[in-house]
Parts: sequence; C-alpha cells; structure tokens
Amino acid sequence: LAGLVVPEQAIFIPLYTMFADWGWHNGYAALIAPRVAVPIGVFLMTQFFRGIPDYIEEAARLDGAGRWTIFTRIMLPLSVPAMVTLAILTFLYAWNDYLWPLVSASRPEMFTITLGLASLQANFADSEGLGRVMASGVLASLPVVLLFLLFQRHVVRGIAMGSGK
Repeated sequence: LAGLVVPEQAIFIPLYTMFADWGWHNGYAALIAPRVAVPIGVFLMTQFFRGIPDYIEEAARLDGAGRWTIFTRIMLPLSVPAMVTLAILTFLYAWNDYLWPLVSASRPEMFTITLGLASLQANFADSEGLGRVMASGVLASLPVVLLFLLFQRHVVRGIAMGSGK
C-alpha cells in the first residue's frame, strides 16, 4: 500500500536518470519497463489470493501435492480472472499515460497514442482542426473499448473474487 501513496511524478527524476544511464530512452524498453510492476498489481493479486479459501490448499497437500504443484495446478488456474483484470488495468494505465512518454520519448516514431493526439493540435488556443483531433481521439479509444468488451466477464469475476464475494 505504501507504493500507492507515492505519486508517480516523485520518481520521475530517478527513473529518468536510471534509463539515461542504461541508454534506454527513445526505445520500447523505456516505455514498457516502468509499467511492468505497478503497486496496484501487487495489491490486487494479494487481495485475490487472500480470498481463496485455505481448504483448497489443504486438500491439495493431503493429496500429496508440493508447493510448486499447488501453485501451478491449482492457484494459477484460479487466478486467471485476477491476472486478466491486472493485465487490462496495466494496459489501460500505459495506454492513457501521457507524462512518462513525454519525458522518455523525443523521437516522433516512439510517441504513444496520447503524445500523437497531443501533437495533432499545435496550439492549445487554436480552434482550427478540432474535428480531426476529436475523430482521432475516438479512433484511439476504440481498442480500449473493444478490449474491455472482450474481457468484461474476466474483469468482473477478477474484481468480485478479489473483494471476497
């Protein structure tokens, strides 16, 4: 929970210098790596595994299963809804992120959708071409809507099971 309290902007300078030392800026690694392990993922998976009844694991132990077998054959298949939910939330977080790609990517070919949409309008006060920007925004939101519609069942199950219901 402590990781959720720290704002993302507070770690920008250390993250930027770390990626600059590694030479990762203007590459896919700089856009993907900060989004791989987010605190909400640890929280979501912890809550999900706490919601699984203990008797399931105890029954597997009585059948002679070891820790690795219990994890791979019982817990992992049970956690598919939570992992799909986490994958979708992480994807949405990365898809909608504007500030980190703005800091990390300076070449136009490495711009994300949000940076591309922002670059369509040269001046904020410029009201010319707003239709093009709005149409681009609708097209940029279509993959997110389709992703949610495809995996809506898993998202609802993952959140419901993680809340103890």
